[in-house]
Amino acid sequence: MKNRLTFSNVIGILLDKKKKTYPQHQLVRSLFSLSLDDSEYAEITDADNIKYSNWCNGVRPIPLEIIRTYEDEGNFDFMQDDFRDKIIPNLLNETQARSQCEELIEDSRTVIGNQKADEILGIQALDQFFTEVIRYAILNDHNHSTLYSPDLTEVLLSSKVPTATKAFLGRKEELKSALSLLQEQALLFVTGIAGIGKSEFAKTFANKNKKKYTNILFFHYEGSIKKCIAGLSFEGDTSEMTEDELFQNHYQTLQKLRSDSLIILDNFNVLPKDDPFFKEFIRNDFQILITTRCKITSFQTLEIKELDKANELTALFYQYSPAAKAEPETTSDIINELKGHTLTICLAALSLSASGMEPEELLFELKSCGLNIHSGEAVEIYKDEEFSEALMIEHLRKLLQLNQLTTEQMDILRNLSLLPNSGVLKNAFKKWLKLGTLNEVNYLVRYGFVMDDEENKKISLHPLIQDVAMLETMPSVSNCRTLIDSLHLICLTHGLEVRRPENVILSLISVGERVLVDEPEAYLLFLQDMFPYLDKYLVIDYLPKLMERISYTMEKHGLNSISDRALLLDYKAELFVIRKDYGNALKKRIKALELLHSIPLSDMDRKTSALLSNLHNNISNVYLFLKNGKEAAEHLKMALEIRREYGIFETHDTLQQLMNLTNMLILAKDYDLANQALSLYESLVLEHEGDNSFDYAICQMGKGIIALSQNNPEKAELYLLEAEQKITAFMGTDNDYSKTCYRYLHNLYSRWHKREQALEYREKLLQVNQN
Repeated sequence: MKNRLTFSNVIGILLDKKKKTYPQHQLVRSLFSLSLDDSEYAEITDADNIKYSNWCNGVRPIPLEIIRTYEDEGNFDFMQDDFRDKIIPNLLNETQARSQCEELIEDSRTVIGNQKADEILGIQALDQFFTEVIRYAILNDHNHSTLYSPDLTEVLLSSKVPTATKAFLGRKEELKSALSLLQEQALLFVTGIAGIGKSEFAKTFANKNKKKYTNILFFHYEGSIKKCIAGLSFEGDTSEMTEDELFQNHYQTLQKLRSDSLIILDNFNVLPKDDPFFKEFIRNDFQILITTRCKITSFQTLEIKELDKANELTALFYQYSPAAKAEPETTSDIINELKGHTLTICLAALSLSASGMEPEELLFELKSCGLNIHSGEAVEIYKDEEFSEALMIEHLRKLLQLNQLTTEQMDILRNLSLLPNSGVLKNAFKKWLKLGTLNEVNYLVRYGFVMDDEENKKISLHPLIQDVAMLETMPSVSNCRTLIDSLHLICLTHGLEVRRPENVILSLISVGERVLVDEPEAYLLFLQDMFPYLDKYLVIDYLPKLMERISYTMEKHGLNSISDRALLLDYKAELFVIRKDYGNALKKRIKALELLHSIPLSDMDRKTSALLSNLHNNISNVYLFLKNGKEAAEHLKMALEIRREYGIFETHDTLQQLMNLTNMLILAKDYDLANQALSLYESLVLEHEGDNSFDYAICQMGKGIIALSQNNPEKAELYLLEAEQKITAFMGTDNDYSKTCYRYLHNLYSRWHKREQALEYREKLLQVNQN
């Protein structure tokens, strides 16, 4: 870890928090008033401004004559006076400035030592604290004036650079050029046709230059840079955070990264103007490498072209099919037929090995694709809304057929084609498809159809292969039922996860959008149960689109039962709640309630009665938002009575929804209403289960979270420790509930500067994560 307690970083914080009427040169001169004239009558030249700027941004070190002046311990008393009388009064938020300086100290503990770090952090007086920070920065770090990024290794839990292929060869000049171009300008687009090797080039570039960067982050672009940032997984993330809050928290961390950090944005197959956050994103100090199929004219680019056919492509073919060395001429003809397309050549060589064919047979099959495209025609893929080129697609389809894959292998490709381009966790995929082993998946990895990212423990399909797999296997609700049922079950299972389960969320959305609907009733039910799951994890921006998809499915397939229409109204009401339009939300839910009451009691089954109970519960929530406690309580009682009457109280929907409401109110910082909702939750639990129950433990955890949010550490500690004790008694330590407790207790003790306890709960968290 590098030392971040540098003069450049500290002065950068003070400059960021100063008043506009307090210029940079005045702050610097007041800071070093023993060496510089800081009177208001001092003449300041352009050269002086440039000189001070160079000190502040780390281009030039603080001059030795100033450092020697302040090597005299007594002279820091003058600096402390200047902080008290001149600098601090000109800061807009001195408390936040101190907090950010404390972050620099925490990030630099391994360099400056725990004893020194604790000593500085223990200083209470602001003027003394800032003086000691500057003192350390100029006397201990005047050989390291460069701005360094914080090391994110221990706090960032995702976005590692995927495993690069071991067969990568060539591109030496391009790799050198990329490094040189990024040193000249912090943004570089790597362009080229689909499947030419841009992503592998980016992975290899990262691997070869990893020692040159403090951090390298790898984003799989799927339509929004903001979503890429929100989808990062940081140690402090919780399931109660909205996507917007996740974005804000994550982006604040990314904004601290400097030129010693690199972000790779892979498969950015849109024009820069098509992503509204692009201009803001590239203003940061970190370096950015972007792979794209689009023609870019406004920014620095490096085009990846086909490898040399005679040497590199032939060597690549032989790596995957050593037996082909016996027929070099036929190998050359195969490479020519495939027009030097890297991905297709790799798959062709692998197919040759897997199928047991002779090279001449493979050549014949490739020539007989039936497209009648002459070899002289160039293969181009640039932005035209398709990103597919017929010849490559047909070649890939042919190779898929030639491999004579088993039914199970084709089923794996079929299901993977529905999942996100960024990949899915390997073990999750095994569980979702109920596979006994991963042997068939590993076979497809071996022969190039599936990419195995060992670093992030994910598998995925190359976008071109994904297109081919969808064409060949036609994934539908019926033939992907095992995957859909597994994801559906996750939606129906209530739990309190530590952070948003991005792997599941992205998979749900991807399957919902890509699957062919041949069983509309099952598909509608899948979408309907997806809505509360995404709502629970505050995937707010996608909910309107999901609601429209539900509405369209109902209309297209004539699925207009009273229950379905009432549920749709309930979801529309939820969108009003999100926009804080509680009046319209109430109208929609009252209308839904009227629909359900039109069903004869004799026809009221358990599912419909559960919906009726949930609707009363949701109306209760709206009345809580409207601060109408009497009506809220009445509808909540109705919800419970319905559950008792139909024997469905054990489903816990009411308790779960109340806890979700509590979380929403905490996020909105409406702590009074949050406490009201939690009081309702507690009274229900005490009435039906008592205080020696798991649900009571969850209630205590909720109280602890509220107390922590209100900066009441004593109460927060009391509630969270009780929650931890009870949860451990009922569930043990290896579960998401315990992890949530550990996370909040670690957060509490870190903020409360109780280092030993913070380390204890950090260790507990790490142990559970390892298990």
